[in-house]
Amino acid sequence: MQEPKSQFFFGWWVLIAIGYSLFVGAGMIFYAMSVLLDGFVAATDFSVAQISGANTVFLVVAGLAGIAVGELISRYDARYCITGGTLFIALIYYFLPAADSLPAIYLAYAALGIGYAMTALVPATTLVARWFVRRRALAIALTQSGLSLGGIIVTPMLARALELDGLDGLRTPWTMAIILFNIPLALLLLRPDPQSMGLAPDGDAQNADEADTPQAGMAAAQALRGRYFKFLALASLLALMAQVGTIAHVFTWGLERADAATAAITLALLAFCSLTGRLICGAVLDRLNLFVFVLIMYALQALAMFGMAFVDGIVPVLALTAFFGFTVGNILMSQPLLVAAAFGLRDFPRILSVQQLVMNGGVASGPIVIGLIYDFGGGYSNAFFFVGFCSLAAMASLYTAGHPRRAGA
Repeated sequence: MQEPKSQFFFGWWVLIAIGYSLFVGAGMIFYAMSVLLDGFVAATDFSVAQISGANTVFLVVAGLAGIAVGELISRYDARYCITGGTLFIALIYYFLPAADSLPAIYLAYAALGIGYAMTALVPATTLVARWFVRRRALAIALTQSGLSLGGIIVTPMLARALELDGLDGLRTPWTMAIILFNIPLALLLLRPDPQSMGLAPDGDAQNADEADTPQAGMAAAQALRGRYFKFLALASLLALMAQVGTIAHVFTWGLERADAATAAITLALLAFCSLTGRLICGAVLDRLNLFVFVLIMYALQALAMFGMAFVDGIVPVLALTAFFGFTVGNILMSQPLLVAAAFGLRDFPRILSVQQLVMNGGVASGPIVIGLIYDFGGGYSNAFFFVGFCSLAAMASLYTAGHPRRAGA
């Protein structure tokens, strides 16, 4: 194994640009979905249920567009995809307040899904995987921190802007500046891979082990047909369904099991523990067994949900929120790491985009499943008990797939 060169590795600049792109996408779009929903309900005569359907449209379109994005960045420089997606998001934000009919709102959300796919996890994770091998987990942890920070910093600012100015708050100069600043960062700092600059991954010497170059790995057609990918995708769907469903209901759960003040704290605590958990584990995960680590995270998520099904009181609610939050960032971080470890980088964006589409199915269905069980199946006790078993099923599915080394078997 080669030691890193002494000079500053350009890959760290790449991480800064990627992290900011995720910061914008999370703060302005993904975590802002509920904020935009409230804004449209307040500004129109449409119901919460009618506007909520637009969220499903967003997730479906983002997942489908991710397939096209994966193909695009397999052929062309990813910075142009991110730049085009950023311009698209800015345009949609500017014209979004003019959407005064349900078809127009749904169309705008679909367009946001395309812009999000062009700037978010598929291109971002592909670039990280190409630039870092030995420190890939740390690199992904650092860039995905942009997701958490976007939700912590930008989304509350956006909520305040909409509270003061209604939907016109989407057009304020600071919102446009935050979005458009992504363009110079992408153009200046993003490069498709280290080889394009005469470098090796991680800043290693040029004669470093080349087993994980962009040309190495399994073809997408072979990978997607294989048994390993199918069980890996099923595990991801089940884990994300349980996770995102729980996140969507954690405030109401805290309100029911404790009080309003505790419920408000749960949101910030969940984001903080997700961020810190990802950074802590990302710093050491490159030296651990990834397969065993993910199995443990799925088990811990299940344990947190079983606890959430039965506890009452301020301290237990906050403790379980923190415990659950610790698993959230680590489970999301581990998905592209498993794909890269199993299939290499040859068709990584194509394979990852299909996995993201499957995961979006879990993201979209999780809140609905918990809501239905809450309304018709015995409240949060049964709802969280059910998604706890979904997490165990994710663990069983990944265990059945086996270690990433078996992907080609």
